[in-house]
Amino acid sequence: KQWYQRRVALTAGVKKHCNEFEKCHLIVAGGYDSRVVENVTHHLELEQFSQELEIHDNTTFLRSISDETKLYLLRNCTALLYTPSNEHFGIVPVESMYCSMPVVAVNSGGPLETVQDHVTGFLCDPRPEKFGEAMLKFIEQSELKGRMGGAGKKRVQDLFSFEAFTEKLHSTVMELS
Repeated sequence: KQWYQRRVALTAGVKKHCNEFEKCHLIVAGGYDSRVVENVTHHLELEQFSQELEIHDNTTFLRSISDETKLYLLRNCTALLYTPSNEHFGIVPVESMYCSMPVVAVNSGGPLETVQDHVTGFLCDPRPEKFGEAMLKFIEQSELKGRMGGAGKKRVQDLFSFEAFTEKLHSTVMELS
């Protein structure tokens, strides 16, 4: 429940730090099954939480998006915000970097391996103000998106592509023979 609320709270962090908050828009996208009570409850809590934080007008909730919509969002956003703490490897940051989008993620779990801090995005303490500070950098320094996005795509190709895995497996097998 906390990471769901963190998704919305981090936008409030930008609101506190930025006079140009009106230019920001948070899209919360993810899987949703109306038959799962927890999904319905979390969605309602997020809607209410965004109203309490007075950011509802700058927030859109998209549930159970298609692959086509996901790709559109990844190719057209400013940055991907990845909020789960202690998450496993996590493919979402890698997908984002492959689409040349920087990632702002919690500095624990899988993002420690996939996101290169200050190169392909930012790794932050799991506090709204830290996410807000990272997001503000994209507002103040428009060149960051292109620079970090390009570095992210290269990182995915170098470390996480099929070719990279094939080369690593071949190298390991050769060492063992």
